[in-house]
Amino acid sequence: MVVTNPSFGTADLTNCDREPIEIPGSIQPHGILVVLHPESLVILQAAGPTDVLLGLTAEDLLGVEFGALVSADAIQVIRDILTHASHGPRSENLFSFEVTAVGQRFDAAVHAGEAGMIVEMEPVKSASPLPGGPLGLVQTMLASVQDAGGLKDFCQRAAEEVQRATGFARVMVYRFNEDDSGHVFAEARKGEIGTYLDLHFPASDIPAQARDLSSRNWLRLIVDARYQPAPLAPPLSPLTGAPVNLSHCALRSVSPLHLEYLANMGVRASMSVSIMRGGKLWGLFACHHDQPRHLAPGLRAACELFAQMFSFQLEARIKADTLEEAMRMRDIHDRLVAVISGEPDIVHGLVQHQPNLQDYLPSSGVALWLDGRYSSIGTTPDEGKIKKLAEWLTTSNAPGVWATDRLPLVWEDGYDMAEQACGVLVLSVSRSPRDYIFWFRPEVLRTVTWAGNPNKPVETKPGELRLSPRRSFDAWVEQVRFRAVPWSEAEITAAQTLRTTLLEVVLQRVDQVARERELSRQRQELLLAELDHRVKNTLANIQALVQYASASGGSGGDAVTGAASEMLNGFTASFGHRLRAMAHAHSLLTQSRWEGADLRSLLEEEARAHTAGVEGATIRTRLTGPEVMLRPKAALALSMAIHELVTNAAKYGALSVPDGMVDISWALNESGKNGEGATFTLDWIERGGPPVSPPTRRGFGRIVIEKSLAYEVDGESRLVFAADGVRCHVRIPVEHVVDWERTPQVSMTAASPRMEAEPVLPSRILLVEDSGLVAMQIQNLLEEAGCEVVGPASRVGPALRLARSEVIDAAVLDVDLNGTPSWDVADALASRGIPFMLATGYSSDDALPDRFRSVPKLLKPFSTEGFEVALRNLLKTP
Repeated sequence: MVVTNPSFGTADLTNCDREPIEIPGSIQPHGILVVLHPESLVILQAAGPTDVLLGLTAEDLLGVEFGALVSADAIQVIRDILTHASHGPRSENLFSFEVTAVGQRFDAAVHAGEAGMIVEMEPVKSASPLPGGPLGLVQTMLASVQDAGGLKDFCQRAAEEVQRATGFARVMVYRFNEDDSGHVFAEARKGEIGTYLDLHFPASDIPAQARDLSSRNWLRLIVDARYQPAPLAPPLSPLTGAPVNLSHCALRSVSPLHLEYLANMGVRASMSVSIMRGGKLWGLFACHHDQPRHLAPGLRAACELFAQMFSFQLEARIKADTLEEAMRMRDIHDRLVAVISGEPDIVHGLVQHQPNLQDYLPSSGVALWLDGRYSSIGTTPDEGKIKKLAEWLTTSNAPGVWATDRLPLVWEDGYDMAEQACGVLVLSVSRSPRDYIFWFRPEVLRTVTWAGNPNKPVETKPGELRLSPRRSFDAWVEQVRFRAVPWSEAEITAAQTLRTTLLEVVLQRVDQVARERELSRQRQELLLAELDHRVKNTLANIQALVQYASASGGSGGDAVTGAASEMLNGFTASFGHRLRAMAHAHSLLTQSRWEGADLRSLLEEEARAHTAGVEGATIRTRLTGPEVMLRPKAALALSMAIHELVTNAAKYGALSVPDGMVDISWALNESGKNGEGATFTLDWIERGGPPVSPPTRRGFGRIVIEKSLAYEVDGESRLVFAADGVRCHVRIPVEHVVDWERTPQVSMTAASPRMEAEPVLPSRILLVEDSGLVAMQIQNLLEEAGCEVVGPASRVGPALRLARSEVIDAAVLDVDLNGTPSWDVADALASRGIPFMLATGYSSDDALPDRFRSVPKLLKPFSTEGFEVALRNLLKTP
């Protein structure tokens, strides 16, 4: 079906919402309108009583240069206004000039459009300007409403001020409802004119396109509703071939239907001034008079400015009222969250404590449908009806917060619960299956008084087929059913806030662990990765500190003997190895979210770290045992013991010679020693190494092996210094084992071939590191390798400037600079094609952006050898 729009003036009440009121083709005859060519200012079109006011008919004006009628100063003003033309308040484009040929002064306004420059001219009828000017009038009006109490009083005073300033017999504050119907919220009158206070008007009284035009134009005046329209000559624009858009013209002719509507109300003159809130039309100052009434442009500009200032204050007052209510609900929200956060049963916490959900949002009752359980407080529908409502909401894909004050009118089954639940506000706290919290409000029988019968807004005149506006505006009373007290914006916002809180704070208890496991896992891994990163940074700082202390202690000349210096260097190296062993165990635990560490991975890494550099070595260690996960405390203690065993074997035992071998086996024994419970045992056996002699003193490594397990996990370790090789037996209570496989597995660890050091080509290396100790350590290593260090920089800003401006061959970039990720610096380096490696304590790439996961990493804490290898590989990067 093709819908056609009526032309202006031919619409009736069946299609008036499509009437093109912005192109009426005519104006009200209390002024003149001319359309000028935008360059030559020749008159292209004209309308109004030009013969009376200018001495020339509209047709005679066509082709005349406007400059022939007015002074050069007026023409310059027009051009100046058009240079900064906007569709803001008309007062911005107002000016006045005199047509000397007729001795008449005009108030004028200028607008730019596709059809040309539109000039509206109204004759100045008196020389009595406003006392204090428009601004003074507005200041007086604002002062009168400033100290008003509530919203009602504020609007009432504003209506009185507009009535006093304009002289209209009746001034109403006409407020739009959500359904676009209107309500006379406040009214000021004088004389015998009737009242419409508290009457309601159907939405069809002010059609959609009229509301839209009012939202774009602050003011519209009808001087005499019985006027005869003055048509534009010619009717179509010579520039566009279309009717001229008069949307922003004060003289624009109005719909004949509206004039008929005013006549039926007994109104002869009318003015409407828009009231805006949040960019939308909130209402109007609707002004009526029983006789023709003209307001000078200056006075209209004052009314327009007052309406703007009133709109700002209205917005502020409504926000203040909303804020007060929001603060009350926020206080209850915080207390409610404090209760449910410590309550194992969320339902009990939400309804049985004070405050509860019914205190949070004013309602007659609250019902909860959570995880298939029903609970309620106050007056609510029964469980069966709640379940049915929940199913309907789920199938209709209701949003996270849904509210209505007329449930029976949107859901057919709602009629069965209208007495308790005409108003419903619902928030969902899960996705599938849906869990809900319901607030209910009962039906409130409401009496609405309409200005005439809203069900009969049109009438048919005798002998006519055309539908006309109703003639009667007498009060018509309607009983409104199936409505509740509406939910306010503040209440809906409060429900959204509570929903967010429930989802973030306690949703895992509502939605079950299974439905939130993945999100919880990701959050935990991120936190553990951050913890792991910080621990590694701390270890790196300790390592750097020890290395600097060692270097300082070994540079004292004769004060330190060669033996002492060698001993100090040995201590520093051992200390660094121990830190890296701790770091590796920490990484394994982080990968399992600190549930446990894989024993085989722990052993393989330690063995691999100490099997390099022996000529002709093949298989160095053999690992035999089931797959076992050790709890964090046992894993850390055992890793240090294994590190000391591997270090000793690499220095003095089986791993110090090419043919040496270490067998490491472990098992779970159902019964422990002397009838104790099940235990985990590990045996270390060295073969093929140099002959072993029992040590004459108990060193630190031996203390770690023999004492740490006993102290940390109530375990035991026994060292045996057999002539053919060191042996160690470890026993740990089985409660320190997380999981295991019964079937033993065998794996071999081969020696890593010795890498001959390749010379590093002289390079300029950007160093970005927020730890001073680590930065100095890396700088020394770079300088010893023959590189020139650019920086170092410890913050993102300076690092970014260096990365963008300096000549750089490569970069070493810490991933975190004083809590700020260094990704911007990395992006700057990547954009220049400069290779870089990320210095990081993160064990996994999951904490890195996808684009940097393939970038070389320098894992903290690092050894000197590890850094040199990483640097050579970096400088080989194409």
